[in-house]
Amino acid sequence: MIEKIYIPTMGRAAIQITYDNLPEKYRKMVMFVVPYEERDDYGKYDRKQILATDKGLKGIARTREFICRAADKIRFSMIDDDVIFYRRNQKYYSDYGKKSNMSKSKRQLTEEDFDEMFELFNKWMDEGYIHIGHRRANLPPLNKSHNDISFFNSIHHINGNLLSKIIKDIDWTLCEVGEDANFMFEYLSRGFKNRKSCEFSAHWDSFQEGGCAVYRDAKFHNREHKKLLKRWGPDAVFIRVKNFMAQGTHGHNIGKINEYSYKPRYIYKLGLQENAIKNDEKDKLMVHTHREKFNEELGEKLK
Repeated sequence: MIEKIYIPTMGRAAIQITYDNLPEKYRKMVMFVVPYEERDDYGKYDRKQILATDKGLKGIARTREFICRAADKIRFSMIDDDVIFYRRNQKYYSDYGKKSNMSKSKRQLTEEDFDEMFELFNKWMDEGYIHIGHRRANLPPLNKSHNDISFFNSIHHINGNLLSKIIKDIDWTLCEVGEDANFMFEYLSRGFKNRKSCEFSAHWDSFQEGGCAVYRDAKFHNREHKKLLKRWGPDAVFIRVKNFMAQGTHGHNIGKINEYSYKPRYIYKLGLQENAIKNDEKDKLMVHTHREKFNEELGEKLK
């Protein structure tokens, strides 16, 4: 099961939406991951629940790496500090026979819903999924309660045991915006899969005061995405809308940006192809080596 819930946060000691909307038993699992210089600002919380980053560590990409290394091989959640979780009515989903299980279209998660959600995510991890996320609650429901090899951000449930196999090979700090897409591409290109829950959806804001907004503006946003595009190519990362007012309630805080989209399925398929070629080359090399050894041994016997 999920053993810890890490909440990276900066400049928001007085406002913790994610924590405040968790049931008490899940609040006890929380570790607030805060910048070193803010380590004394969270006095109203248990000191044991404060994990300060290394002195001088800056940016969300480095913070995510810090969390993943701290978690090591456990199963854990890494959730932004402004998230509220919801459960959609199962009447929307074909894999549930489109049978209703509540009176409303969706509801904020109860403690029992949280229990069911984490049990389900644990089952998916048992099936080999390295990373699980959530569909935004403001988007319309899909036909199935989940979908595979899909982009998501802000909320991450991670199988640390699987991640430990590639953690040293990941370029964590390639970019400071689009860092969730970069992390996703790193493991998808190596043959690992993710799953996004649509039944268990969530709401979170973007570009509000504090957090990444301290250093993020439109120029920074566009520049960092160019790094992502250069690394993974225009078939995986591309501009969907140019010079577009950032979405959400707080979009005015960042202004007009280039809105980017990602194609995780392309990266996954490309990774499978490249790995198949590498394995084929290894097999050919192995056959060639065995043939040479056989011919050498045969030659010795015929002397």
